[in-house]
Amino acid sequence: MRRLPLIIACIAMLSACHNDPPMVGRPTSNTPDLKEHFINANRTIAQSEETSINEYVARRKWDMQRLPEGVRLWEYEKGRGPKVNYEDSVHIVYSVEAINGKLIYSDIKDDYVAGRRQQMIGLDQAVLQLSVGSRAKVILPSNLAYGIGGDGDRIPQSAILVIDVKVN
Repeated sequence: MRRLPLIIACIAMLSACHNDPPMVGRPTSNTPDLKEHFINANRTIAQSEETSINEYVARRKWDMQRLPEGVRLWEYEKGRGPKVNYEDSVHIVYSVEAINGKLIYSDIKDDYVAGRRQQMIGLDQAVLQLSVGSRAKVILPSNLAYGIGGDGDRIPQSAILVIDVKVN
């Protein structure tokens, strides 16, 4: 019988704390539209990166082409071999630096299968524009490099990367 008042008190407290379940999928009138917020934030980041890349290219007077998704490519030594096609296996040697000039990786050797959208999607896009024997400078906006997370080692978060690549 001693437990009955305790049980009644607990039930009363739980009843008083009852809330309606939150509305899922519909923002309230005073809640900002998060999707629109993220779209605007991404647009701002992309515009800022575009400006940084354009200024970097202008300072160096590189004659770069802009690929559809924003990758910049300057083939400064034309290859004499066959053009790299989707699923071709090529050997690449490359160095990576941040847009601020800090060397991150040098002389990385990689057996590369073109078109597989590997770690750096933008590098994949650039390699598909080259021929065996080509040397090129490639600039990757962060979303086509390692994104907001970096590589967990040397490439920082949201890094714009400048890559010097040779296709063998």
